[in-house]
Amino acid sequence: MKPIEAILTVFALFAWSRAFLRFRGKVINQKEFGFWSLIWFGFIIVVFIPGKTTTLANLLGMGRGFDAMMFMAVALLFYSVYRLYVRINEIEQEITEVIRQLALNIAISKNTKKKK
Repeated sequence: MKPIEAILTVFALFAWSRAFLRFRGKVINQKEFGFWSLIWFGFIIVVFIPGKTTTLANLLGMGRGFDAMMFMAVALLFYSVYRLYVRINEIEQEITEVIRQLALNIAISKNTKKKK
């Protein structure tokens, strides 16, 4: 085993262990855990069998396996950023709604106290 293979494998196993702990702690669901497991174990496979990326690159019409991996990684990152953006907007809307309801409840509460 080459040093780089060992380093990348340890990194991938560490990252997978973080996903496993979040799954066990019910922070992420089974589908998300499966996705991250697929990503990190796929990463390990690519580390040990880099020639298979060339096969994938040829299927995608690219010349080198590294180019295909970088293209797919960038696409995955863009999609992840998009999903985070959508989720943050949803959370902001939920927070706004909660604050509105809280403000209305406080205003109603103050009005009923003044009338008494």
